Amino acid sequence: MIKLIKEHKHFLMKVINFCLIIGICIGYQGIASVRAEKEAEIEKKNQQAAATLVKWSDGTFEGSGTGFGGEIKVRVTIADGRITNIEVVSAEQEDAAYLDNAKSILADMLKQQTGDVDIASGATYSSNGLIEAVNRALKEAE
Repeated sequence: MIKLIKEHKHFLMKVINFCLIIGICIGYQGIASVRAEKEAEIEKKNQQAAATLVKWSDGTFEGSGTGFGGEIKVRVTIADGRITNIEVVSAEQEDAAYLDNAKSILADMLKQQTGDVDIASGATYSSNGLIEAVNRALKEAE
């Protein structure tokens, strides 16, 4: 038996190392999953806290911001203290492709109940104009 172990020492070391590497990878995956869940919980709590801190008056409010091609005007509707609708009223000088891409953030604003969302990739200036316009309208609703 000892002779067999000596002859296959390198093979056994490789098997042991392989098992250790697999064990470490599985352990790391578990830790990463727990960390991601905790971060998601914290983000959700932060969003809920932010939503409860802001008290908006019900009604329709307008705001404007500067996009890629100029002024963007939006209309934000608040009902029961929550954002229920956001529509672009005008963006006459705005490039249609950029504006259409940027409009994707409006759904995020409704979902997250805030004007502070990530910009749309490929439409940075138009997204920033929409964010600015919505935040100005929400400021009027406070």
